Amino acid sequence: MADASKVVGAVDKTYSDIQTVKTRMTGVTGQLNQLKVAVATALPTDGGKGSSLNVAFVRQQLAKAKEDLAKFREAVRDAAEKGDSGGGAVGGGMRKAMKDDKSRTLYERLGGDLNIETAVEMLYNKALQDSRVRSFFEKNQRKMMNIRKRMYQFMSGFYGGPALYDMANLKPAHYHMNVTDYHFDVMLDLFAKALTELGVHPDAIKDVAAATGKIRKDITTGCTVRMELAKKNMEKGKDGLFKRLGGQEGIVVFIDRLYDLIAVDNRLKSKFAGKDIKKMKEGQYVYMTELLGGPKVYKGTDIAEIHKGVGLTDYEFDCFLGNMEKAMTGLGMEDETVDEVIISSEEIRAALLGRATGIAAHAKVVDGKSVLERLGGDMNVEAIVEMMYGGFRGDPRVKYFYEFSKEKLEGWKLKMTQFLVGAFGGPVTYADNKLRLAHYKFNITDYHFDAFLENFFVSCELMESESTAVSDAAEVLGHVRKDITSGCTVRLEVARKRVESAGTDGLFDAVGGADGLKLFMEKLYEHICKDQRIQHYFSGSKLDAVKAAQGQYLSVIFGAPIQYTGRPLDRVHAVMSISDFEFDCFLEHAQAALRDVGADSNSIDEAIVIMETARRDVLINRKPHDVRKTQEAASAKTVYERLGGESGITNFVEQMYAKATADVRTKSFFEKNKAKVSVHKKQLVSFLTKLFGGPSSYELSDVRAAHYTLNLSDYHFDCLLDIFSAVFKEMGVKPKDMQDAIAALQPIRADVTTGYTVRMEMARKNVEKGKDQLFKRLGNSEG
Repeated sequence: MADASKVVGAVDKTYSDIQTVKTRMTGVTGQLNQLKVAVATALPTDGGKGSSLNVAFVRQQLAKAKEDLAKFREAVRDAAEKGDSGGGAVGGGMRKAMKDDKSRTLYERLGGDLNIETAVEMLYNKALQDSRVRSFFEKNQRKMMNIRKRMYQFMSGFYGGPALYDMANLKPAHYHMNVTDYHFDVMLDLFAKALTELGVHPDAIKDVAAATGKIRKDITTGCTVRMELAKKNMEKGKDGLFKRLGGQEGIVVFIDRLYDLIAVDNRLKSKFAGKDIKKMKEGQYVYMTELLGGPKVYKGTDIAEIHKGVGLTDYEFDCFLGNMEKAMTGLGMEDETVDEVIISSEEIRAALLGRATGIAAHAKVVDGKSVLERLGGDMNVEAIVEMMYGGFRGDPRVKYFYEFSKEKLEGWKLKMTQFLVGAFGGPVTYADNKLRLAHYKFNITDYHFDAFLENFFVSCELMESESTAVSDAAEVLGHVRKDITSGCTVRLEVARKRVESAGTDGLFDAVGGADGLKLFMEKLYEHICKDQRIQHYFSGSKLDAVKAAQGQYLSVIFGAPIQYTGRPLDRVHAVMSISDFEFDCFLEHAQAALRDVGADSNSIDEAIVIMETARRDVLINRKPHDVRKTQEAASAKTVYERLGGESGITNFVEQMYAKATADVRTKSFFEKNKAKVSVHKKQLVSFLTKLFGGPSSYELSDVRAAHYTLNLSDYHFDCLLDIFSAVFKEMGVKPKDMQDAIAALQPIRADVTTGYTVRMEMARKNVEKGKDQLFKRLGNSEG
């Protein structure tokens, strides 16, 4: 055994060494790829001049690569020598190495400092080769090195290692970049591929994606807000934009400046080589005039036809937009104007790149089959939506958005099914351009959207859908994230910036100062105390003290010139288990109360932004939600349905009544005249329908009163359960369904037998005092 242990230990050590070699080799490869990109960028393209090559940098990197290669050769030699002396059986070591310890930090699970640094190199190189995001990363060598460094520093601290990056800089660093959710998802995908190539465990990669998703808003909010505000301005008409650009003359100056920049841009100038630039500019004067709100005078060839066969990529279009932005900035145009021009130009991206438009354009076709076909067609998608809605109603993260009448929810289900069928490659009966408007007024965040996606994944799993089809479907849905969340993002970000720039003093005045806040609290509690969903948190003898403390806290965060003297929020709520749903209900009433006191919509948004910051402390005991368990419970049929509905219950009562009447143990309770028997059967059908989850007006609270004067004991109740079981078996009811039905009956035992139990107990106590009193009450011997 000792020798075997030594062999296993040697194998594990050898495998560990090999993994180290592999990691070093990847790092060296990353460095060489970096050099390759640097040299390629500097080389001339299509006869043009390349950018200047930083010779000193290349020499430095080559020296470093040479040193690392030497270390690599030495590591391989050491591993080989130790492998010769240590024996075989590498499989055991591999199995051990592939284990993922979830108790460790993500930093450790990714392999620590070296692996993360290597992953950054691989990610950056992948981004440079991907036309969808290349424009964000292709800079001069110094900038690229700085970006790599910051990416590594961020990942180190964010995933649980040494904190080398100030997280407060993340949002400002990306705010003025045009990074959308589409770009964010591309980077997540590239990062997952890099980690996979590094040999990181799939579970760790999945957890990294989930953790990284939490910074989505920090990366994309700036672009989302600017673009949405630009859209809202353009919805009023583009004529204002045309005027701000300086009309026809201003557009001529803008186009001239744009082409000056393109002429010295190595990334684009080859596309314009040998072309009649003067003629192109003249055509663009007219086309851009119309595109940007001027007179509709363009009569040239369709823009898609002009660019057919040119082979433009997202990268080149992004570079073109970048030059447009530089040209406008250089001409002193305001940021809002620049954003509106970029948004207008984005409208023609698909046409220039020869790309289909609409959400369905993102649905992948595999082996000739669309996502819809691979998911099982329309009926399966309808079933998935049905299961999702069952999950939504029980998911505290999104339940608030689905607290509506059955009729309204049925309408929403239909629309969601229509949208998904079209998005996944089927007939389009719900246009995706309706999504933004339909969701704009709701406070739906990425947190809620991710909960929606999780419910979608689980529904697909329960339907046993093909995994690749589910992944492709999720990719399609990712493209509508912005349409669903942009309204909330814009409102809250605008409100946040207002609060940051002007403070909350204005909000305090907007709600009417101290008197207004006092009225606000009165109105707030009026709404809360009528709401059965949360009123139990605001009841009891200490309600006045709670109200006073809460009023003081809200006054302070709304800008009142006083100090909060109460306990910290997390300590106050530590003994509660408040859910997202209940917090959302509170915010709903806060908005209503603010409207009651005359606050305007901007002030209400500011107030909600401020109160939203307290969610984490209030939900200090937030419990993880089991989506699968909730959906399984919601989609399970009721006992009523499993027993055959109304006809099944009616048939059961007929057979049960016949048996109970024939059984000497229960006969006396059921043997009545014909009229009473008929009424009793109807009552039993109504009662069991309600008890087993069917539609019935029977009030279960009436059970005790109806049975109180009957001498039904636990013995009789058990006899009835025996009769129920016998009838179920004769009807061919499945054992599980019979078990669930009997389990549903057990809780009413006390209601049925309490009357008898109480009377018997009182009689027993009287008898214990002596039977002479009973003898007298019976009238002595004569009685």
